[in-house]
Amino acid sequence: MCNQFRIPKLALIKQYLTEDLDLPLVEPKINDEEKDVFPNQIAPVLLYQNNKLQLVNKNWGYPSPVDANKPLFNARIERFYEQKPSMWDESFAKQRCIILASEFFEYAKNTYQADNGKKYHERYSFKSKQPITMIAGIYDHNNFAMVTTDPNSDMRPIHNRMPLVIEPSELRRWLFQNFTSLINRDSISLSVQKQPHKK
Repeated sequence: MCNQFRIPKLALIKQYLTEDLDLPLVEPKINDEEKDVFPNQIAPVLLYQNNKLQLVNKNWGYPSPVDANKPLFNARIERFYEQKPSMWDESFAKQRCIILASEFFEYAKNTYQADNGKKYHERYSFKSKQPITMIAGIYDHNNFAMVTTDPNSDMRPIHNRMPLVIEPSELRRWLFQNFTSLINRDSISLSVQKQPHKK
């Protein structure tokens, strides 16, 4: 369950989207700061709305129908294909977006003992081979969720789920078209780095 990613600086986002990918992006009105984002925090997401491709600030996590204090911030892509209705269905069908990250983080099952005597899970960072890692997202009103799928070979040794990382050539398919072919991410290659242990 991914619960942290890092937003790149706005200048890098603009350069990548408008110059490298040649996308018709509306001039963003968001903060130009690199920062880590956790659930229930604001982050810009890329979406097509009002006939414009734009970056819009939204809160990471949908309100939970069960516990108001625990937002639902990861959406399993398989839920869209199940017969049983889910709270994500309309967003998957009509309200898709792209989360832009310099990297995202995941905890492994393996633990270590720190100098303070406490046990912590090993932590890893992941990023694509592109200047910015694009992750499939969905949104509703002022909230967004990160879409997850089965892990590929890079993620499998560490976690049993992974964010659905999107290649630049797949961006239009995720935003506008049938996305069934994007569920399997075995063809995606991620750079993996183990994070330093806590003291």
